[in-house]
Order: sequence, then C-alpha cells, then structure tokens
Amino acid sequence: MDCVRQFDIIITQDPTVKVGLPDCMLFRSSFRKDFAQAAGATFVALFSIIVTTVLVRTLGLAAAGKTESSEVFTLILLGALQYLPPAIVITVFISVMGVVSRAFKEQEMTAWFASGVSLSAMVRPVLRFSLPLTLLALICSVWLSPWARSEMNAASDRFANRSDVSKVSAGQFRESAGGNRVFFVERYSQATQQVKNVFVVEDKPEERIVLSAASGSVEKGSDGQKFLVLNNGRRANLDETGQRFTSTEFQTYGLAIKTNLGTTPSLLMQNRRVDTLLADPSSEAKGELIWRFSLPLSGLFLGLLAIPLAFVNPRGGQSLNQIFGLLIYLTYSNVVSITQSMVTKQTLDFWAALIVPHALVFGLFLVLLARRNRPAGTPWFSQLRKRILMGSARSAKGGLTDE
Repeated sequence: MDCVRQFDIIITQDPTVKVGLPDCMLFRSSFRKDFAQAAGATFVALFSIIVTTVLVRTLGLAAAGKTESSEVFTLILLGALQYLPPAIVITVFISVMGVVSRAFKEQEMTAWFASGVSLSAMVRPVLRFSLPLTLLALICSVWLSPWARSEMNAASDRFANRSDVSKVSAGQFRESAGGNRVFFVERYSQATQQVKNVFVVEDKPEERIVLSAASGSVEKGSDGQKFLVLNNGRRANLDETGQRFTSTEFQTYGLAIKTNLGTTPSLLMQNRRVDTLLADPSSEAKGELIWRFSLPLSGLFLGLLAIPLAFVNPRGGQSLNQIFGLLIYLTYSNVVSITQSMVTKQTLDFWAALIVPHALVFGLFLVLLARRNRPAGTPWFSQLRKRILMGSARSAKGGLTDE
C-alpha cells in the first residue's frame, strides 16, 4: 500500500495548537535523518578500525626496516583509502538494518502501519539514502582505491631499489635488496655520506665475508658506480665448508653498492587505471572490472534487502534476522568473488557475472518484502501475485487513458 495523504496530529505544549503534516513527508524525513545519523556513527567506527589496523601493520614494517620511516604517514593514509569501498557498503547495510530494527522494537513501525503506511514505503527513503553512498563507493572502487594501491606499491619499489647504504639507519641492522648482505652502522650522515663503526656480513656461494671498520664514506667511481670506502678495519673470510678461516686488516677497502634504479611500475590488475582495463580484452582485466563495479552495487541491493531483514517482533524480543543478514552479506561477497574468478578463468560471461548475483539478491528482497507485507494467514505468493496483477492493471488503465 502506498503512502496516503492523511494528517498526523502533533500536540504541542499548548493543547489548543495543532499542526498537521502529511504522513509521507513526515515518514520519509524522519527515516532519512535516522539513516544519516546511523551512517555517520557507523562509518566513523569502521574507519577508525581500518586506520588502527593499517597503522599497526605499517609501523611493524617500518620497525622491521621494510619501508621508509619518513613515509609512514603517507602509507597509512593510502592503506586506509584502499578499504573505503567495503567500508561504505557495510555502512549502508548496518545503518538501514539498525534504524529499521530499532523502529520495530520501539513499535514505531506499528504506529506507521496503523496510519496506512506499508513497509514498501521504506524503499524510497532507503534509495535516497543509499544511492549517493553507492555512487561514492563506485568512485572509490573504480579510481581512488586502485590509485592508492599503485602508490603504495610504488613506494615499496622505491625503497626496495634504493642503494644498500641509503637504507641504513643508525643502530639498526638492514638487509640489502638481494638479501645476501646485512649492514649495521652506529652513525650515518645523509649530508656528508659518512658512516661510523660499520659492520657488514656478506654471503657468497663459496664463502662468507665479515667486515668491520671504524669509519667510511660513499664515493662514486669514474664509471658512475658507487662504492662504500671503509677505513681502518678488518676482513674475515669463512669458506663454505666452515673449515678454512682467514682474517686480514686493511687501511682502505672498497665495497660496491648495488643500485637498481629505473624500475618499471607495477603491472598488477588491481593497480591499473580503469581506462587501461577497459582497453584490455584479457579475462583478467574483465575479472577486475567485475569486482570494481560489483562491490559498490552490492551496497545498494544490501540496503534494500535490509528492509525486510530488519523485522523484529516486539513481543518476541531480539530477532535472528540480524544473524541472517550477516550470513547473507558474507555469502553475497563470496558469490561476487566467485563470479570474478569464473570470469578470469573464462568459465562465465562478463555480463552474466555482473547481473546475476545482484538480480538474485533483488529477487530475494522482493520475496521477503511481499512476505512481510502480507496480511496474517495469507500465503506470501498470493500477496506477491496480487501486487503484480494490480501493477499490471494500473499500467493497462494508464495506457487506455492515454489513448
């Protein structure tokens, strides 16, 4: 039943003053406000959890010497931006589920039903609430999140391809890009390229070399090759069998510094721009597009599905529908992932993978909505058939009137 233009009488402090408002306007504005408040609180909580998780992980990488300490804040921001699309989708689902459930528990929906408003009237405010967030999630999923991932990978590549000495931090062990050399420097000056109290362990196929020196500096040869020149130190060699050991002292010792500059950017599908994916006919590119477009769309259909799932019997206390909603959300996400994998393996058509999961959820929404709207004792399929027939009759009447 559509909203009827009855008038709800609001009694103010002065009983002689009465203000009339249309039911539809009051119903929609009330729920839109509740949705916005619930979405704000939910998103802040989810984003705080995301930032905290990314912060702990990034600080762990920085402490282990796997990323640049000066880029920690940037990496935290980029890492949080990657998870914006699923955070927005979950925000829509939880907000609609929470607000409608609260309305049922506090018998607010009972009052609206008594005034002639059906549960179907909830569709319009939910759509007005979820459509802008779905558009925002689509922008983040298609453009923002891939850009953030590519920037993070580029920062990791820059750090991995820096020279061995440039990774050194005073008082910490640092591993070279190849993994066969470990540096320890007590003091290091970026301005003068001078190091103090150097300790180096280098593994080679035939021997292990251990170097220690009181000081050193970074110098460049005539061919552009960089060397770490150590002064006043000792070199120890141990062969691969562990039986032969030699030790020599030196005044000056040059150690070549490996650099791998000019690396190509990452070609992972998750990091590519959407225009390059659209121009790529490969199945991997189509699978990535499925994920980028399906994730935001799932927020729109989950918001609709939350309307009938949020039903709570006030006499029966809490409902199990919240648990079913969580299971449906997890199943929905897994189905989208499975369809993406099937498109990548060329076992499912692109358009079928894009339409079928959302069509199934929309069909489930229609069935549950018809079940919740049916009068007591009426089979849900009879109510659904009645609604379909009424819609067809209205369409036919409109066509006859136009003629």
